[in-house]
Amino acid sequence: MGYSVKWVVDNLGVTRDMLRYYEKEKLLPANVNREYRNYNDEDIERIWGIKLLIGIGFKAKEIYALMNEPDFDFDTAIAKKVAELERKHDENLIYLEFAKSIKFLGRVPTTSKIGSMKFDDFLKYAHENWNFYDDPRSAPFMQIADALISKTPQEWSPDDMERILEMFENFDAEGMMHTYALHGYYQVISDMRDLDYRSDTVQRVVRLLHEYLVSHNVEPELDGKITPQFIAKYTAPFFLGGDIALQYERNYGKEGCIFIAQALAHYGGYDIDDL
Repeated sequence: MGYSVKWVVDNLGVTRDMLRYYEKEKLLPANVNREYRNYNDEDIERIWGIKLLIGIGFKAKEIYALMNEPDFDFDTAIAKKVAELERKHDENLIYLEFAKSIKFLGRVPTTSKIGSMKFDDFLKYAHENWNFYDDPRSAPFMQIADALISKTPQEWSPDDMERILEMFENFDAEGMMHTYALHGYYQVISDMRDLDYRSDTVQRVVRLLHEYLVSHNVEPELDGKITPQFIAKYTAPFFLGGDIALQYERNYGKEGCIFIAQALAHYGGYDIDDL
């Protein structure tokens, strides 16, 4: 008793179109008489193998050669596929970490001016400077970011709590004070929502925040680059989108975050709609 096309579709995950493609490429015997088709055990094993080989990157012509040409060097071919899959894995991992970083920050990394560098050069730069999951300084925090953002403290599992406590235990005093200082500036700005974000009072606090960031910068590549425009373009958006904005909303509320972003953007000569 054979296996129907429906059985193959339901159990092997191969569509009718794919079966016709296998026949066209001579990987399966053609249905010459166009009769209702049944597959035997050998056909089923062959379909299984074809699907698997295509899944790991073999082309139909290579599979045909494997099945029909005695001189086909399968060991060399599979070694080549393994190398290709490893390269794709590394590339996919890079893009996965990019995607997670973009999800967290709510921003797509770009250059100050499109065309100022080649895309491949920018990709290398962004991977080295934007990959927060690969940065030893930020990776521990990124590992628990989902728990901090997507769950309330009451929903934290014992493992979540352990990772959070470990992060704080490894957080040096200087880093902790820096975090508290930034929170203080943002809280003061948020608390001034009754004023216009363009007012001298609010902008004075933003200027003090700017001066603090310049004086406490520990990144040599940012020396001389933390300008009002930098503050507007690279800090204000954190309060508007991405997972990091959700975390800020817990501290300052949605309206507070929008007000902070407006104040920071205005300080650099922008409107938040322009960021």
